Amino acid sequence: MAASAGREEDAMAMTTRRTMKIASYVALVLGALVPLVHSGFVGMPLAEQPAVLIGNVALWVTGLVLAYLGYVREKELPPGHPTWLRLCGFVTAGSATLLMLGMTFGFVYHPTIGTSFFGTDFTVVLMITLAVMGVQITPADWKAVAKDGRVVSLVVLIRWLIMPLTGYCVAFVVFRLFLEPAIADSLAIGMMLLCTSPPGAASNSLTLLGKGDLALSVSATTINVLIAPFLQPLLIKLFVGGTASVDTMGMFVDLVQFVLAPVVLASLVGAFLPRLVTRIKPVLGPIAVLSLACVLMGTISKGAETILQNLNVLPYVLIACVVQGLAGLTLGYWVPKYLGFNREQRIASSFEVGVENAAIAPALAATYFNPLAIVPAIVYGKTQNILAVTIFVRKFQRENEQRERELAPK
Repeated sequence: MAASAGREEDAMAMTTRRTMKIASYVALVLGALVPLVHSGFVGMPLAEQPAVLIGNVALWVTGLVLAYLGYVREKELPPGHPTWLRLCGFVTAGSATLLMLGMTFGFVYHPTIGTSFFGTDFTVVLMITLAVMGVQITPADWKAVAKDGRVVSLVVLIRWLIMPLTGYCVAFVVFRLFLEPAIADSLAIGMMLLCTSPPGAASNSLTLLGKGDLALSVSATTINVLIAPFLQPLLIKLFVGGTASVDTMGMFVDLVQFVLAPVVLASLVGAFLPRLVTRIKPVLGPIAVLSLACVLMGTISKGAETILQNLNVLPYVLIACVVQGLAGLTLGYWVPKYLGFNREQRIASSFEVGVENAAIAPALAATYFNPLAIVPAIVYGKTQNILAVTIFVRKFQRENEQRERELAPK
């Protein structure tokens, strides 16, 4: 009887969590639709209709509160667990939702956001995101690089060979063969900016979910971020220099300022003040998520008018991003197999190659090129996560479960 009652309680709890999750999604979607429908799906100034803005925010707050309550129930956190830790965990776990809300807000209210701080100086916010990543790079991570330098170097080399080459081929086939030259060139530039951007913390999280070699993932991400300011301008010049004027030196200086400097300085802080980093670590994830949401909000607001004027290109961009994502994630896993990598190392390599920092490319596109160049990075930022989680992480997890069953004592 007790066991039966316990199963019934578990079933009821699961049903409650599912209901809250569905209600949360409904509220979030309705919150987005209110201003979109009112504006005819073209966006509007933030203060144009205060009632619409209030309805939008109220529905989103309701949706997030429901999602938070569902998260607390699902995690079954003890009553004494600090509220601030619960909130930090919720923000980190719900990063995909919050990033989508940031992008939606930037699009819906682009006339206002595009001229605000977030639309004009989002590189400052991007620096915060990268500093959060840098402060968590510990001396142990640097030792891991030195300990197995061959494997880390090969992962980095594979990433910088596969992504730019496949990106150029995909851009040529999908854009330049089917779209008019001016539009195709802008989108191709955006694709190359994306493919030459370093991976971010998302690749580390995905490696952790897939039970890959996390030390290798963090080490490779670190090296990729450090060398990106030197390689990215040169590769952009090589691949698209014939179709657009490329300010190589300007890009290099900007990348050093808002990518290299924050990571290196934050890493030094983390190395010299490890206790401080340990104490603030729970809030680092939420800070990274919220700052990245602000970056995406600002970048999409800058490109919103261009997107609305060129809606016909979105199917081509989506196809290109899906093909590019599948190519990067697949080749990143299979090429190392022939270089003697073990399975955990190949999992790390897959995400290091196929998952890009979706914030750096839009920042460069908005600064140096046509706003249309922002579109591939924005689309890829979502498709890469969908592909990585729904196909590759699940594949690796199923394989892990199968191996555990085979190794379990009979």
